[in-house]
Amino acid sequence: MKIWAAIPVKPLAEGKSRLAAALSPESRIRLNARLFQHTLAIVSTVFDPAHIIVVSREAALRDIAAAQGMHIIAEQGDELNAALDEAAAYPPASDGLLSISTDLPNLTPEDLHSMLQEIESPVAIAPDREQKGTNALLTIPAACIPYSFGPNSFSKHLSAAAERNIIARIISRPGLAFDLDTEADLPLCPDGFL
Repeated sequence: MKIWAAIPVKPLAEGKSRLAAALSPESRIRLNARLFQHTLAIVSTVFDPAHIIVVSREAALRDIAAAQGMHIIAEQGDELNAALDEAAAYPPASDGLLSISTDLPNLTPEDLHSMLQEIESPVAIAPDREQKGTNALLTIPAACIPYSFGPNSFSKHLSAAAERNIIARIISRPGLAFDLDTEADLPLCPDGFL
C-alpha cells in the first residue's frame, strides 16, 4: 500500500476569485502561479513525483507537472470534489490519497509529514483556521469517504468518517491552517507571493 498526493488546481485566471476586488487579473494569475509552484515544490520533497497527481483543466499547469515526472489528469468538469474523485480513481484501489489545497503559502514538508505519520486512522483532516473548511485530507484507501469540499467541509468530512465508524485524526498546524482566501488574508501572506 502506498500513499499518493493529489493536487487539484483551477486554471490560473479562475483561481482566488474572491480576491478579484483586491487584486488585478494579472496579479491574481501571478499569485495563483506562485502558489501552485510552491505547492509542487513542497509536495515533491515528501512524495516521489511518480506518486503525485495533478488534476487541472489548464494544459500549461499539467505540462509543468508532467515535466517533473508527475501524473496528470485533464479535469473533465470544474468542481473540486469531482476532480478529486478523478484523482482517487487513478491509484490502485487499496492505496491512500492525500489531497492538498494549493492556497497554503506557509505549507512546509513537516506539515505533510504530520499528515502521514502514525497512521492509526484511515482518515486525517487538516482544517482551516476557523475549523470550517478542509485544507488537506488523507484517506486510506483513497475512496474510504466521499469528498465534501466546499462550505463546512471540515464537519462534513468528520461526519462522513463517523458514519463509517472511523475516528478521524485532526491535524492542526499553522502551515496547513492558513489558506489565502479573502482580502483580509493578504497582509498575512508571506513575501514573494503577491
